[in-house]
Amino acid sequence: MKLHYRLFSSVWITLFLMSFSNAQDVFITAGTTISSSGEVIINFGSGTVTNNGVIANSDGTLNFSGPVTFSGAGTTHTKNLTIAHSGTSVLNNTIEVTGSLLVSSGTLNANDHLTLVSNAAGSAVVAPVGGSITGAVTVQRYIPQGKRAFRFLTPSVTTTNFISNNWQLTTHITGSTTGADGFDTTVSGNPSLFTYDNQQATGSGWEAIPTTNATNLNAMQGYLLLIRGDRTPALITQASQADMNAPITLSATGTLTTGTVTFDSSSSPAPINDTSNSTTDGYSFIGNPYVNTIDWNALTKPGLTGTYYVWDSNMGTSDNRGAYVAYDTSSGSSAPSSSSVNRYIQPGQAFFVKNSVSGTPGAITFNESDKLGANITNFYRTETTNFSRLELQVYETSELSLGGYPIDAAVSVFDHQFTNAIENGDVTKLSTGIENISFLNSNLSLAIDARPQVVPTDELLIQLQQFKANKDYTFITHFSNLDASTTPFLLDTYLNQYTALANNAATEVAFTTTTNVLSHAPNRFKIVFQNNTLTQPDIDAALMVIYPNPVTNNQFNISLPSNLTGEVSIRIINTLGQIVYGTTTAAQHAISITPRSVLAQGVYLVELTHEGKSTTEKIIIQ
Repeated sequence: MKLHYRLFSSVWITLFLMSFSNAQDVFITAGTTISSSGEVIINFGSGTVTNNGVIANSDGTLNFSGPVTFSGAGTTHTKNLTIAHSGTSVLNNTIEVTGSLLVSSGTLNANDHLTLVSNAAGSAVVAPVGGSITGAVTVQRYIPQGKRAFRFLTPSVTTTNFISNNWQLTTHITGSTTGADGFDTTVSGNPSLFTYDNQQATGSGWEAIPTTNATNLNAMQGYLLLIRGDRTPALITQASQADMNAPITLSATGTLTTGTVTFDSSSSPAPINDTSNSTTDGYSFIGNPYVNTIDWNALTKPGLTGTYYVWDSNMGTSDNRGAYVAYDTSSGSSAPSSSSVNRYIQPGQAFFVKNSVSGTPGAITFNESDKLGANITNFYRTETTNFSRLELQVYETSELSLGGYPIDAAVSVFDHQFTNAIENGDVTKLSTGIENISFLNSNLSLAIDARPQVVPTDELLIQLQQFKANKDYTFITHFSNLDASTTPFLLDTYLNQYTALANNAATEVAFTTTTNVLSHAPNRFKIVFQNNTLTQPDIDAALMVIYPNPVTNNQFNISLPSNLTGEVSIRIINTLGQIVYGTTTAAQHAISITPRSVLAQGVYLVELTHEGKSTTEKIIIQ
């Protein structure tokens, strides 16, 4: 039986439910549009579907419950495509999927007629595969307008044709001054597409691709690609712009990767690093092999740390064009947290992993069951954590005033499961070669420093890297879930200044560098903590004024009201609660205090007791 929709002008037929079973053939004539409304399931039991018109099933599902041959010269748009039968369905007519492709049983021969759409609204995914998918599939990766910068990408398919017929159809890929080897021409000839060879005994690992007209893309490979924008001809000859000129959609056509995928020291073309190269330092650059979101925390990864790293082009100033962001399983944190990078690795996303032991390759395995199966509306998704934490961001002051992104950031998390030693949860810093900040612990630069709960003796050593002379910078500290009894301070060792930081809010601290190298020295700053419970007053704090404060010569004065009579007791208490000085004297308008021993630099409390009541004030010893 054949169903014919024969119309001489464009007619819309609105469907709420349609089912063709028992080997029925369907013929849709040119000029006919079949449009569904809502979550409609259009089921084909088997047979041949010839679509010379338009099937617009934008919120529904196209279901093949029996082997179907789908052909014709028309177009088909559907949210979901489901294959659930024995035997093989063949596509001879293009179907565009915006939601999910599910092959639960049987075989789908895509035959170069299936497109998994990615746009501003979301990206199509391939659900866990129970059957098989053969033939070429086109996978898109939408990149919203942003900085003209590098991105970590993977094509999600192993292409059946060269880069010039895939990604390069959308954006310029350079590497020649003459246009040789398929590259777009630039005056400099600088390359814009790289892979990473972690098997090099020496060197950085980055390698420019040799050609675009004789090189294929591989679904296992991670790629570093400069995204300028679209292929507007004038763009390639202009000086480097801060931003892309337009959003783009990269397309790659080839075979999908399905089933279990393991990256190890022998996997190709992306093995896990098995060298002792101190530059590549145990890092490996791989791509998410699936067209689906993967939960990093759920992956099996023996011999690797619990951290992965990506390049976020949103980070940093317009000059920086991005920064490394790390996500760590143990702490559940990313650094910086202002990035949207988190535990969920998106389709089309490439990333670095790191061996737990240098020179000893780990492994990482992806299973179909690891797919989350969700349509992703953004390239990254966000999440929150309940750990006590600090994020330290640094901005160029001028960029901050304009609402720009931070240059860089580092994170410290505090929880009883962590120690001050280097362990799981501590994430080493990947330097961008420009201004970076990290926390220094055991001579390691950390993007995430996992520590036990804060005690008053704690210090966080901030490390500045590549900071420049004669610049204005601003730190912003973001503490969250910190014990309300704790007060953190930023210590500037260059100016000998302490700045109190809000313990559950943001604090801005501006600083300037000069030609003096100490002003941008790596160890200029650190964060110290103090317990607030030592500062609770019993009497009016206005009774006591301490000057000078900060104290610079181990001597200070206490001013008291002239009507205060009798004896007063004075104690100096350090952040451990230890009494380091004490005296009793007659109350008078001005009392000079000179501790018998020179007090170490830091924050102290001066406690005044009069007639059984006390008040305290903080002092800073410099």
